[in-house]
Amino acid sequence: MRTVLRRTTSAATALLVTSLATLTLGTPALAAPGDASARGVVVDLSAEVAGIAVISADATVGTATAPAGGGTDTETLLAISVPGAVGVTASGTVEEVTATRAADGSSASSSVNGLNLTVLGIDVLDAAEVTATAVCPQVGATSADTTLVGLELFGSAVTLTANTPAVVGSAAVVVPGLLDASLNASLTRVETTTATDATAITVRAVLTLSGSILGVPTTIPVGTVIVAEALCERPPAAPTTATISPDEGPQSGGQTVTITGTGFIPGGTTVTFDGVPATDVTVAPGGTSLTAVTPPGAVGPAEVVVGTVNGTAAPLGYTYLADGSAATITGLTPTSGPTVGGTTVTITGTGFTGAAGVDFDGLPGTGFTVNPAGTTITVVTPPNPAGPALVELVFPAGRVTAPTFTYLGPTITSIVPDTGPTVGGTTVTISGTGFTGATGVTFGDTPGTNVTVNPGGTSLTVVTPPGQVGPVDVTVLLPGADATAPDGFTYVAAAPPTVASITPNTGPQSGGQTVTITGTGFVPGDTTVTFDGVPATNVTVAPGGTSLTAVTPPGAVGPAVVLVTTGGGTAAPLGYTYLADGSAATVTGLTPTSGPTSGGTTVTITGTGFTGATGVTFDGVPGTGFTVNPAGTTITVVTPPNTAGPADVRLVFPAGTATAPVFTYVAPTITSIVPGTGPTTGGTTVTITGTGLTGATGVNFGNTPGTNLVVNPGGTSLTVVTPPGQVGPVDVTVLLPGDDVTAPDGFTYEPVPPRIDTVTPGQGPTGGGTTVTVGGSGFVPGGTTVTICGTTIPADQVTVSPDGRSLTFRTPPCAAGDTTVVVSTGGGTSNGSTFRYVGGILPVTGDAVAAPLTVGVLLALLGVALVVLTRRRHRAGRTG
Repeated sequence: MRTVLRRTTSAATALLVTSLATLTLGTPALAAPGDASARGVVVDLSAEVAGIAVISADATVGTATAPAGGGTDTETLLAISVPGAVGVTASGTVEEVTATRAADGSSASSSVNGLNLTVLGIDVLDAAEVTATAVCPQVGATSADTTLVGLELFGSAVTLTANTPAVVGSAAVVVPGLLDASLNASLTRVETTTATDATAITVRAVLTLSGSILGVPTTIPVGTVIVAEALCERPPAAPTTATISPDEGPQSGGQTVTITGTGFIPGGTTVTFDGVPATDVTVAPGGTSLTAVTPPGAVGPAEVVVGTVNGTAAPLGYTYLADGSAATITGLTPTSGPTVGGTTVTITGTGFTGAAGVDFDGLPGTGFTVNPAGTTITVVTPPNPAGPALVELVFPAGRVTAPTFTYLGPTITSIVPDTGPTVGGTTVTISGTGFTGATGVTFGDTPGTNVTVNPGGTSLTVVTPPGQVGPVDVTVLLPGADATAPDGFTYVAAAPPTVASITPNTGPQSGGQTVTITGTGFVPGDTTVTFDGVPATNVTVAPGGTSLTAVTPPGAVGPAVVLVTTGGGTAAPLGYTYLADGSAATVTGLTPTSGPTSGGTTVTITGTGFTGATGVTFDGVPGTGFTVNPAGTTITVVTPPNTAGPADVRLVFPAGTATAPVFTYVAPTITSIVPGTGPTTGGTTVTITGTGLTGATGVNFGNTPGTNLVVNPGGTSLTVVTPPGQVGPVDVTVLLPGDDVTAPDGFTYEPVPPRIDTVTPGQGPTGGGTTVTVGGSGFVPGGTTVTICGTTIPADQVTVSPDGRSLTFRTPPCAAGDTTVVVSTGGGTSNGSTFRYVGGILPVTGDAVAAPLTVGVLLALLGVALVVLTRRRHRAGRTG
């Protein structure tokens, strides 16, 4: 609900309105985040009636704006007045207006006391105390607050509440040309906040004039009056940094670097290097990059910190590099050396710490060292042309000029001998200076060989290359400047070459073999080699002319004459032998084309050019019984064993091979095994029929070999005697030199009752423990038990021989007398055999006697025997 006040004043006759004035006044806009401003009293009023200004006032008393780079702007104790106003007066005091910008926030406040505003002689607005405060912290909520004491509108006290409908009032005034004129006022109080800003306006008065002109109701805007205004924007976060480029530079500073990041403020950003401010800090539009010029700094890492009013960014790393600005050079020794380099130079002075090298005319020296005190540098000169060279100490970020170093050119004073044959090979000694580091010597344009330089660099030796008759320049090649003796050596006519050896001295009849010939006087580009008059190819003479390589041409099988020729003549001949290599062989047939894997097939190969052949291979394995007829048209050979399938057949010559048609190895077969069964005791004669059995070396039944193998000559059958075996079927395998052949489950062992033939010994003591050996057949290892005296000896205590024809066991205790021994297997029970248990003390057969019988024991046994004989005789006498 609006509060309406009305105050009547005397009115004059209205005049015709000839013009109207309109005024709109808003709050000042903030420029950027972090800004703050405050105003004490703002009067902006203007109105015209009939072209005559009846109201005119424009004044702002008290203004504060926070500095962009941070800080506070303040005005205090300002008297309120409206100079030059028409129809408007004001009084009171602006106690203070303040605006602050800092890293942790921005704020503004305004304070006005004793305000009085009159318009057209009417007391429009009075206020005893008026304040406005706006606070925008970097972190936390923004706030806007106002206080208002003693507010009167048109002389009546009113209450003005923030952010509620306006309080309005009016008073009659006399305005020429405006009948029934009224001055109207609308008051509002503003306290608004957002996430980023705050606005506090304690009193905002909007004035209008109303009345009628020629009977027409009219309203004329007059303007706005503001009392105590405060505005702020939340400042942005502290700046951030991402990169600095370049991130290293000279210790003397002066390098422009670019830093990227966020939150940089034009005119409000500082950059420090280890606390020392950079200069010429320039922030790019947008605040995401800046440039700055580095200050001087100590060699090593430095922290770079970017700061604004809003705080400082995390430090970046920058490295100050030595640039030589602290270096002073006092000497360089020696001041000259040869163009080949290699001179150790010492540079003295101060401030050398951090130096990275020394350049001579832009070329780096080697072996660079600097002492810990930074007062001495040693360095080895690089090669360079003759003359003075610029010497520079190289630092990571700069260079310092040292005294000049002079390179001295090499000289040749003598060449001994200075003549030699055109074939080359003359050892020459060259004397002079500066030869250290020589990389070669040329005679004309051709390099010599075996260059050896003496340690002092004052002489060298070299072997001359071949050359043309006449003088040639001799040049010593050096890393810096070469040394030349014009016409320093003269070539004279050459003698014929000599030869010593040819390696290898045999090779294939088709040629193409590289041979090496040694000797003297071979001339590069002027040497030929022939084999029985046919030129070799790719003749290459080694430096020095003492060896060459050549590729043999084709030749006839047998010895050949090798000649080496140069412009100086022809050497004595060397001997070389061409070996048959099969290149002349033509194969027209191979019979037969197949045979067993066991080998032994006689093969005939027909064709031409077989003379010189030394053998035939089948898949790389040589055949046997090799012969070749005198005409070289027929070869016979016996195939070796091989696996089933096609085999590569090659005729072998001393220096090569020739391909023949394929020979197919046929795997052996088993077609029948008769009989197919037999006892586990073995001994069955078995006939195996099939193919490819020639050469069989054995027959296995399971993993046990049979015996008495007999193979028929045609290889179509064999006989073999079975070994003992376990009950059941077993594989039968015929073992052959090539592929074996197996009949799975080809023979079945059938169980048979065991048979006892002998029991040794036939007696033993009643206490048992006698080791008894039973001979016979049908005994099964691990599957045989023995029964004696009603006791069964288990299979794990019975030891059976592998052939099943004997076993051993130990007797259990038993009463004296005869008992029967019976053997049992899975095939049944054997016949019985007698074993006698004897009382008394007897040695146990098979065991060592524990101790010799004592005399007492022997006498006791003798006594027992005499009593028995006496009783028998007595009984006999009675009977008789």
